[in-house]
Amino acid sequence: MAYFKSSGFFCLFFVFIFWFLSITCTMFITNSQISTIAIYLCLAVISIVYLVLCGSNIRQRLRLHKVNLLSLFLILILSAAIRPLTGFVSLLSNMFFRDMVSSSVTSELSYGLGIVLISTALLPGIVEELIFRGIIYSGMRKADPIKGILLSSLFFGLAHMNFQQFCYAFVLGIILGVLLEATDSLYSTMLLHGVFNGTSLVLTYMMTRIPSLSGMTSEETVQVSMSSTLGTLAALLPFAVASLIISVLLIMAIAHLNGRLGYLKTWFSPRIRRTWPKEKAASASYFVAVGICVFFAAATELLMYFA
Repeated sequence: MAYFKSSGFFCLFFVFIFWFLSITCTMFITNSQISTIAIYLCLAVISIVYLVLCGSNIRQRLRLHKVNLLSLFLILILSAAIRPLTGFVSLLSNMFFRDMVSSSVTSELSYGLGIVLISTALLPGIVEELIFRGIIYSGMRKADPIKGILLSSLFFGLAHMNFQQFCYAFVLGIILGVLLEATDSLYSTMLLHGVFNGTSLVLTYMMTRIPSLSGMTSEETVQVSMSSTLGTLAALLPFAVASLIISVLLIMAIAHLNGRLGYLKTWFSPRIRRTWPKEKAASASYFVAVGICVFFAAATELLMYFA
């Protein structure tokens, strides 16, 4: 029963149940947006059933606590502040891996902005936080919150099943993990995750609707821009650094408003860290799940390369 309750088991379980749902829903539902919505709803139900079977106190396990109202406003600012940082990481990853997201998002917007916001912003913001920060990270943080954030963010990034998306999702996962500790509430990470995804969709939608910007999404333009990627990265680096600094300051302010700043400061005390339980943050099952995701991402990358 202890293994069943572990984060490692749930990581491995998630990989297989996600594939099963993806294949099943795609077979019976032709509309990709409705299929995605069905997958997320099924994942939410399965996750809640899992918590019930584990005998968990759902409110405590998921940390469904109140958040300071002013900090909610700061979280909205944070969602914009982190964009230069994640954009820089995304552009950097494009030098090594193929972008499999931008073109698919643009095509999905043909279904309408409203339904895509539900399938790609609202539901991922709720369900992915329920799974990755609510269930998986809560089991890993008992040993060491820093290791827990890094390991859960690693799996969160790799669970996207492609290396380009992994890079910025990993960074976003770290920010979400720290924000969770800064507020002690999953509601805060759901808000940040949902707003971040939503604004990305709205920006893409605007680019496809405004004639002067629509050309920026074409493959020809992307290929030309790749020749000057290093120059673009050099120009964006100061903005990425400023984004990181502002984001850290915002999270500190959010932590202060929620009475958690003192707790976060203890992470940097070697004396206090020595008192943390000497437990393994991840089991063999976790690394098997990570290995499966890496294999699938590598296979996808190779297929795209030879296509």
